[in-house]
Amino acid sequence: MRFKIIIFMVLNLIVSFAWADTKLTLASLESQNYKQMTGIEISKLLLNKTVKLKDLLSDAVYEIKIDADGSIKNRKKIKGKNPNILTSVEYHSRASLLSESVDLSIKGNKIITTDGIRTYMSTFYKKDNIIYGVRDIDNETVNFKIIIKK
Repeated sequence: MRFKIIIFMVLNLIVSFAWADTKLTLASLESQNYKQMTGIEISKLLLNKTVKLKDLLSDAVYEIKIDADGSIKNRKKIKGKNPNILTSVEYHSRASLLSESVDLSIKGNKIITTDGIRTYMSTFYKKDNIIYGVRDIDNETVNFKIIIKK
């Protein structure tokens, strides 16, 4: 039994290290010529719109309706988390998504989201029609992709 646990732990470490090498970072976005979006671009993209938010780490996808005042009225899960994420130390150690009543505001080139207790600032980076979000608390790791609903 001990041997099986040791093998499992070693395999988990190998998978974790392999994942760490493929993470998308802010530096890699910039090297691929992604440009930071302005506040005006972000407003046009988000306010009074329905967008999809993909969590790149867990593969979960959410559909979010954002009103003109920045309140998020509808958030529904389109796709659940990948079951393999349950053993990911990185996933469980990062800050969770805000849930329940979340308000969004745009200040300068940043999006500020809060649930009244926690506050996150995010920046969006765009190239062609691909948009990624980087939260201030994620140490320049890109964890989210924004998909414009057509």
